[in-house]
Amino acid sequence: MWNWDGWKIDLSAIYYAAKSYGAGHLDLIYDATERVVYNTPPQLWADWAAADGWDVKEIVFTPYLYPPLWAALLAPVAGRMDVETFYNVGLVANVAASVWMVWLGWQLVQPRRVIPLVWAVLGFGLLLITVVGYMIYWLGQPQVIVSALMLGSAVALSRGREVNAGLLLGLATALKLSPLLLAVLFVMEKRWKALAVFAASGFVFGVVSLSVVGWPLHAELLQKLQLVEERVLISRIIVSLETVLFQLQEVVRGTADWTIAEPRQAMEPGWIAWVVRATMLGLMGLTYWVTRDRPARTRIWMRFYLLVLVTLITNPLGWIHYMVLPFALLPAFYELYDKVRTTAIVLAIGLLYSMPIFIEAVLFDYTGFMQIGVWISGCLVMIGMLVFARPVEQAAE
Repeated sequence: MWNWDGWKIDLSAIYYAAKSYGAGHLDLIYDATERVVYNTPPQLWADWAAADGWDVKEIVFTPYLYPPLWAALLAPVAGRMDVETFYNVGLVANVAASVWMVWLGWQLVQPRRVIPLVWAVLGFGLLLITVVGYMIYWLGQPQVIVSALMLGSAVALSRGREVNAGLLLGLATALKLSPLLLAVLFVMEKRWKALAVFAASGFVFGVVSLSVVGWPLHAELLQKLQLVEERVLISRIIVSLETVLFQLQEVVRGTADWTIAEPRQAMEPGWIAWVVRATMLGLMGLTYWVTRDRPARTRIWMRFYLLVLVTLITNPLGWIHYMVLPFALLPAFYELYDKVRTTAIVLAIGLLYSMPIFIEAVLFDYTGFMQIGVWISGCLVMIGMLVFARPVEQAAE
């Protein structure tokens, strides 16, 4: 209701890349710079938007960062459907994926200390009141669909359906490359069939993509990703360890950007890249160690939850809306802690990320840097709660 007929910044990249592919303007699909937000979009994109009745001075476009196969597959749709209808269809798909994700979270955790109504109220409530959920629908961000596929893979794994688990994670990775790292869960669980199916599905998707669109666009994507990897993204709505480390370095130097009015990028110092990689590997190892003696029912969802959080904070493009999956699983903490403590923590995290507080913070010039610290602190709290949780047998007493 809040977002119907609205401009969807992130979906703009998908729609206009698809339309460019269909019109034969392959040079417009990938931006040749490291930008994650267009200051000035390609002129043809602006002309198409204006022809659909949009005021180009009032809207923002983002560059296309997805595999080229999706631009090719959606080209017929973009050629026949106006952008507003495309955005509304995307909004419906995101809402449907949100409902599916809350349901899948229940299926994965199989909670014994939370009734379905409480799980649903908390899951949907967090999506409605927080900046995490708001950004998903306002931006038209397909991350919620990718997250639902990732969660579906974990549910299939917990049910012993290894083929489905591998296929679903393979599809999620074909949509966005970041879910690739969650294949570590298959290794931790020694589910070699799921790992093999995941690898095979990735190979098939790759072959199909190369067959449909050819190599040059894939080369452009890899070049774009390399440009992004070499830089630190600085934004109010980022949850990334490298951004925090970079800002702390700038504080020491006296050149920190405390305002962060618009997203920008800076070259990433080598030491930050190595610290972030070491942190990711260390936390993955810690994930395996602290869950190794857990019963299978709890072990799988705890490992999945931790891996999602770890790969989020070590992602160079860890936007705040990537937390939609950790938020959908937040009621799972009732399985690990007493109800009073868990309720207090869930409410505190919901308040920390609430949209009204974020809106108030944006009104002040020098809250940008602090906002990044708040976002990542919430992630670290959730990681700590999972790492230091009592054994399930004690929590159930």
